[in-house]
Amino acid sequence: MRIWRITLLTLIHLSFFLSIQAQNISNEGTDFWSVFPTHDPAFYLGLPKLANNTIYVSSKNNSEVTVTCGAWSQTKKIMANVVEPFLIPRADAYVDLKDINTVKVQKGIHITVTAGMPKVAVYSHIYAGRRSSASLILPTDALGQQYFSMNYTQNGNINDGAGRNYLAIVATEPNTKIIIHTREGKRSVSFNNAGEVYEYMPPDQRDLTGTIVEIDPLSPDNCNKRFAVFSGNTSVSIGKGSPDEDSRDPLYQQLYPPTSWGKNYSVVPFKDRKFLLRILAQEDNTRVDFNGGTFILNKGQFYESPSLLMESLFIKANKKISVAQYSLSQIWSSATNLEMLSDPDMVLLNPIEFNVKAITLFSSTKERISERYINVSMKTSVTSTFKIDGAAPENGTWSVIPSNPEYSCIQIRISNVSSTLTANDGFNAIAYGFGEKESYSYSAGTNLAADNYLLIHNQLTNTDSKNACVGQKSNFKIVLPYKALSITWDLEGYSPIDYTPEPQIIPTPDGPSYAYLYNRDFIFDELGKLKMQITAVRPNENNCLSAEIEYDFDFDINPVPTPIISLDPEGFVDSLISFTDLSNSNLTDKPLNKWLWDFGDDQVSTAQNPTHIYRKPGDFTVRFFTGRDDGCMSEVITKVIRIRTKINYDSTDICPPNAFSPNDDKINDTWIIDAIETYPDVTVEVFTRYGARIFFSSGYSVPFDGKFKGEALPVGTYYYIIDPNNGTKRVTGALTLLK
Repeated sequence: MRIWRITLLTLIHLSFFLSIQAQNISNEGTDFWSVFPTHDPAFYLGLPKLANNTIYVSSKNNSEVTVTCGAWSQTKKIMANVVEPFLIPRADAYVDLKDINTVKVQKGIHITVTAGMPKVAVYSHIYAGRRSSASLILPTDALGQQYFSMNYTQNGNINDGAGRNYLAIVATEPNTKIIIHTREGKRSVSFNNAGEVYEYMPPDQRDLTGTIVEIDPLSPDNCNKRFAVFSGNTSVSIGKGSPDEDSRDPLYQQLYPPTSWGKNYSVVPFKDRKFLLRILAQEDNTRVDFNGGTFILNKGQFYESPSLLMESLFIKANKKISVAQYSLSQIWSSATNLEMLSDPDMVLLNPIEFNVKAITLFSSTKERISERYINVSMKTSVTSTFKIDGAAPENGTWSVIPSNPEYSCIQIRISNVSSTLTANDGFNAIAYGFGEKESYSYSAGTNLAADNYLLIHNQLTNTDSKNACVGQKSNFKIVLPYKALSITWDLEGYSPIDYTPEPQIIPTPDGPSYAYLYNRDFIFDELGKLKMQITAVRPNENNCLSAEIEYDFDFDINPVPTPIISLDPEGFVDSLISFTDLSNSNLTDKPLNKWLWDFGDDQVSTAQNPTHIYRKPGDFTVRFFTGRDDGCMSEVITKVIRIRTKINYDSTDICPPNAFSPNDDKINDTWIIDAIETYPDVTVEVFTRYGARIFFSSGYSVPFDGKFKGEALPVGTYYYIIDPNNGTKRVTGALTLLK
């Protein structure tokens, strides 16, 4: 028992269960804000085709969502793994050219999950005629206080003010004041209420890429304000050559705050098409390794690939960057110089650091989309675990990324509107579609870094996770980007507690974070979801005002795995013995990926189905447990295996006679087999010539007497199988009964 305890503790503290150093916020949530920005219409028979905006909602579980904009509202049930559309009334949400550069009330599109229902993922698709674009929508708790715009350079003279860059800003709470750093200087914008929208357009067709928009540091309660920002172009032609006025599309993406940027990006080409990249820096002296070269960017500067790209590639930087991938106007898009369906679009890529393991996404066919694809990249070693709608991709081939063979990518053509992607390890994906002078693309899903997060520390496994485990002692930990003056912990069902422990300082490239452990040893006995509200007082520093900041967190109480194993009860010294795991994770989207076997002879294994050789005989107690990435560990189960010494005999070990006479004359009345007593595990079987077994013995303490169920068997020929069960071959032959 002492050895088991030492083994268990050693493996746990050596990260048998990987400790989570940072908790990410997913693109799934319960509260979202979107916007319907200015869109240049396509013309058909001289008449404009005005844009529509559809919000798509999906969830891993059954949920319910309400979408509102101004006086309009609609509530729908969201079925698990099915994408539900909400068509937004244009009159309520659309930002017209006459509305730019002014605060417009009740234009924000608010998506909320019914209280107590599961989280959802949200996407927006804007389309009209041959012009469309789509974006992933971020949950409110993933929003930030600063953004860098990503757009594209206009090429060509467009009449009536069309073809312009924009920044569309949505207030998510009242009394929010922001600053836009324009070429002409700082532009201040004040929002009185949540849902107000401000769309900034410059007075010309300038490129806004790199423009910074942020919370006014001098505004009241500035440390506790967040807002949503979208950027793009009302329409644009993209390619290397003169502009194609007939092949234009809008660009539309929700911006990620720099807290959700990363340093490592994989880029997968659009299927059979060329593309461009832009790389944008958050800080001065950002070194970027890209396509065999290295360059330096300062804050707000961006790099654009000098030529059209066609191959997958990997980008690395020493500081956080944002990466945008652009599809091209149809006449420049083809990688084979053949006419290809395509048009301009922009998608903000997610960094490797924030990969996902499961997501349900939509792939719209509106307005004239006829080819739809999903690009996926992940570690080469785990591509076999990737599934689309529960099965390996039916088309597309995995190929390594030349500049980093540790990662591979695949381009999958799809036909379903809704697709569920899963894998045992993290992956990155974008969804996109093309039609005749038509396109859209967007990130399929991401984990989004946040500057504050809640962790639950499992005392048994010594791990930090975003969930608790049934029946296993847990503490709470919050990580903040500042040293709090005081903290109040309010767990649902318990009384609030004022408790401010000395924090653990966590170094990060962006400055230290502070981890506070609420060590009250909670044990949760039922599955479900609970809420933790934490109120922290932030000090006056970096132009932020001292204030009480409330953080609301939801966490799950997950089941622990059920351990089940299979092994033979007996084996032999110096023989290979197999051990099989048959355990149940008890969570469909979180497979088991951690195992520990203690073979009882001071040897252990972390393989799922190991083999082992015992070097001496005896009875050994095998101990086993299994676990998941969420830190939940099964109970420890035991089984005893008996190991025997293998005895090697020559062919004279077993030499049965081929006849005997059970006639009660006390001579050869039973079938005597010499030396069989030296085989303690022997089995002896006798059969009729038709295959019916008439005798069986494990060991041979009572010899065969020629009877079956107490009745004498007739004279004749029978057949036997003698198995020594010691690694040597079986003995078989014919046996004659005489009288």
